Amino acid sequence: MRHVFSLAVLAGATALAAGQPPDKKDPDLPRDPDPRYGLAAKLKTYPQETAKKALGSALEAAAKADVAYLVAHLLDPAFVDGRVADRAKQFEAAVEAELTKQRDFQLKNPEKVEPDDRLPVDRAGFAALVAARSRERAFKQLVRDVEAKLLDDPQALKDLRKLFRDGTVADAADGAKLTHPDVKDRALFFRKADGRYFLENRHEDAPAPAPKDLPPPKKDPGM
Repeated sequence: MRHVFSLAVLAGATALAAGQPPDKKDPDLPRDPDPRYGLAAKLKTYPQETAKKALGSALEAAAKADVAYLVAHLLDPAFVDGRVADRAKQFEAAVEAELTKQRDFQLKNPEKVEPDDRLPVDRAGFAALVAARSRERAFKQLVRDVEAKLLDDPQALKDLRKLFRDGTVADAADGAKLTHPDVKDRALFFRKADGRYFLENRHEDAPAPAPKDLPPPKKDPGM
């Protein structure tokens, strides 16, 4: 599978995802974990208690164009957080400049801004805000990157369908590997944490690569 999102061909898998049996209430499921990037976990809608269920949930999320959820909760959190952290550094200068301009306006025109809506003026509070806003932009950029890759590889989509329907799962202490005899030189890896399976960013029996060599972020006209 390709790097930067091994399931970057999930779009167009509506028929496959629709064929997944309805999720039934399972008392053994863990409680919903904390939100990530402002998105609450939905374990009933997108179950992850097995590797195949995690793959089915990823396919369904892509079919529903719920890519932000897919990135936040179905991909390996360590990989996503690393990507976001690196991206955020690239946004910090622009975010700081924008917030500084906004803060200066508020200081000069206090009557035009409600007290609760004013930006912090203390150094620590302002720096924390810059970091948080930079991470928000970085996450949105990562979601756009994944969306842009969803239709890149039609053959990989066929392989994923085979893996989901008839693939063989090899469990490990910290995850699982999904293979199919007709899918040559490809495997799908999952990391297990807190009773959930997450799709890893690798396609071979080696640790997932660390995020690096990121291209410069695209300018977001809406920012």
